[in-house]
Amino acid sequence: MGASLPRYLGLKVHQSILERSYDEITVVGAYSRSRPSTIFQGEKRDKPFNWQRPTARVAGSRLYIECFPGRDHVEHYAEIIATYLGIRHQEGAGLTSPSRVSFCLSSCSDTQAALRATNLGELPRGVETVVLGLVHRLERLTGQTDWRRDGCFDWVVRRFGGRDAAFVGFRPSFWGDIAGEVVHYLGSKLGVREILYFGKLGSVKKGIRPNTWLATGWRSNVGNQIVEWENILDTSISRLARDFTLVGNHITLGSVLHETKDWLATLPNSVDFVDPEVGMMAQASVRAGIRFGYLHIISDNIAEKHEEDLSNERMETVLSRRSRLYDMVQDVVGHHLSKAR
Repeated sequence: MGASLPRYLGLKVHQSILERSYDEITVVGAYSRSRPSTIFQGEKRDKPFNWQRPTARVAGSRLYIECFPGRDHVEHYAEIIATYLGIRHQEGAGLTSPSRVSFCLSSCSDTQAALRATNLGELPRGVETVVLGLVHRLERLTGQTDWRRDGCFDWVVRRFGGRDAAFVGFRPSFWGDIAGEVVHYLGSKLGVREILYFGKLGSVKKGIRPNTWLATGWRSNVGNQIVEWENILDTSISRLARDFTLVGNHITLGSVLHETKDWLATLPNSVDFVDPEVGMMAQASVRAGIRFGYLHIISDNIAEKHEEDLSNERMETVLSRRSRLYDMVQDVVGHHLSKAR
C-alpha cells in the first residue's frame, strides 16, 4: 500500500486508542454494540452492510478492542493498531507503545457460536441459492430494498426460474475465516446448496488498473493447500462479461498488511488475485458439497502503485467505474439464476 498506508490505517483505528496511553491494548473476539463498549465514530453508516467496526471497552489501564469473532479478523485488527501506533510513535505521539498491543485468537467454535447468536437462523427455509457480499449493489436483482431488519444480517428473497435466491448482507465484516463459517452455517443449518459471492479483491500482476476489471476463477491457495471447485458462474461470465473479466488463480491471505514487497516477491507467477475470503468460502463449500462461484471487482493492485487503492474508495472516479462493473455483475448473476439447471 506504500504511502497510502497511514491513511488506510487511520480509517480503521478506534478513537479510544488516540485518547490516551494504555498499559495494554488487547484485541479480542467479542461482538458488543452496547455499554460499556463504545462504538467507533468512523463507521460509515451511509451503507447498509460492512459498516460495523470493532468496538472498544476500557478496563482500568487496559483497553479491549472487540471484533466480531474470527481468527483472521482479530489478528488483522491487532496488526492495524500496532502498525498505526508504530507510525505515530515515530512522529513523537505519546500513545500506547506498539509493543503493548496483543490479541487473543478466536477459534472456529467462537465464530460458530457468534453466528448462532445472530439472526441468520431466521433466513427462510427452502432457499437454494444465497448471494453474499455487496448485495446492496444488485438493485436490478433485489428490487428496491430498505435493508432495515434488526440484527447482524439482512436479506431479501427473490424467485428466479423456479428457484428461490436470497441476497444476504452482513453489517459487520465477512473477514477471512468468518466467511467460511458463514458458508458452513448456511449449508449445515439451513440446507443452502449454492453460494455466489460478489465482492472486491486485489491484483498481484502489473498492468491491471483498479476498478476496471472483474475477477473470477476456480482455484485458491488456502494455507499452502490448493482448493479447487467448479466455477458455477463460468458459462454466464463467458456469455455476458468475458471482455471485462480476468480469470485467474487466487491466494487467500488473512490481512492486507501481509501484502508486502517481500511477500509479493515470493509468490509463484501463477497467482493472479488475493483477498481474505474467497478461498475460505470455497473451502467450506467444497467440504459441504455446495456449488460455489465468485465474481469480484479488482479494487487494488499490490504489484504497482495506482492513484486508486483501499484508502480512497470514495473518489468520484472510483465510484463511476465501479457503477459500470456493478451492472455487469448483475447481468451475470441474473443470467445464472434464471437459466435452466
